[in-house]
Amino acid sequence: MNLPKQIETRATSRRTALCNPIVLREGDRVRLAFVPAIVDNPGDPNSCIDGQFVYQRKAVSERWLPVPTDSLSTLREGNEFKLTLHAKELRALLEGLVPLYHLHRAQGVPKGSKTFVEVDRSVAQLISKGGDDLTSFLKSNSAESTKTLLSLVNWLATSPERKEAAERLASMAPEKMPALTALLGLAALKGALAHWKKNTNEASEEFWQTTLSDRAYVLSQLFAYPVVVIGTKAYVGGKLVDRSGGKEADFLLAAESTDAVILVEIKTPQTKLLGSEYRGSVFPLSRELSSAIAQVLRYRQNFTRNFDSLGAENPRRLTLGEPRCIVIGGMSSELSTQVMRENFELQRERIRSVTVLTFDELFLRIERLVSLLEGGHEVES
Repeated sequence: MNLPKQIETRATSRRTALCNPIVLREGDRVRLAFVPAIVDNPGDPNSCIDGQFVYQRKAVSERWLPVPTDSLSTLREGNEFKLTLHAKELRALLEGLVPLYHLHRAQGVPKGSKTFVEVDRSVAQLISKGGDDLTSFLKSNSAESTKTLLSLVNWLATSPERKEAAERLASMAPEKMPALTALLGLAALKGALAHWKKNTNEASEEFWQTTLSDRAYVLSQLFAYPVVVIGTKAYVGGKLVDRSGGKEADFLLAAESTDAVILVEIKTPQTKLLGSEYRGSVFPLSRELSSAIAQVLRYRQNFTRNFDSLGAENPRRLTLGEPRCIVIGGMSSELSTQVMRENFELQRERIRSVTVLTFDELFLRIERLVSLLEGGHEVES
């Protein structure tokens, strides 16, 4: 049964307003509906809903139009008219009428054309509160209130009207915005940190690429300046004549102020940092890490060679300069001896224009930032 999920009203006079039909029975081309009207009835205020049953036929335009019928006044002696409602249809009628009585009790007869949406009880309670009452309500209904607030935040983040809604929110309480922004930012960082601790042993590159794509703010901690994500699995050139062999960097970033390009290659925490001991106390970089470094350098070469054509396809005007390259992989805990630590540092600090960072180093930055934002207290383990 197609019950309306919202109530649409259109005032037809100062004392009446038509509502959208309550559909009781519907076929492919014909349906039976009850068309209600909210009315002002001073003599009996509780009797505030009129209406009529109508048969409607679907037109070519997909609109439902009333089927012409004869008035009951045309019936002759001995004739009768019967309209049967089955149990499910009668229930649909009652469930459609009850919200209209509630609407009249709260709004009277609506003016003009309006749309009313029925919301969950917790949302309605939340909306109706203010000041101290709202604080008490949130404290006493923490679980439901949190779910409701999360739904509102999700709507604010994804709604087509999110920009206008955010601007109105900021204009209503500008002094509260810095604290709110800091609170949400801290929650996001703590969420990323918890995700890291839970999945430290995950060995899938795709998993970590998705993790950092969903939490791009983690990558921003690598730099002393603001950056934006231009793309993930970003094409950086390299196709042959048959259009095969195209190269895709895991992340293509840009400095927000200059649009300077940054290429990021993501491995996993399980990526080995060092290979087997070559000779006494000499440990080369592992094959996996060396390959990742070579790969990101190749990406940079292809991007530089194809910059003019790639830049023309990107709506953001990028700055070529000398693109930075970053490789994230492995765990510093692998470096169990001082000799291994010295070998690793000796090599990564001398790789020209490629920054190598381990996963635990990256998330240690997040942990330190969380600790700072929380006022210097230790982060929960």
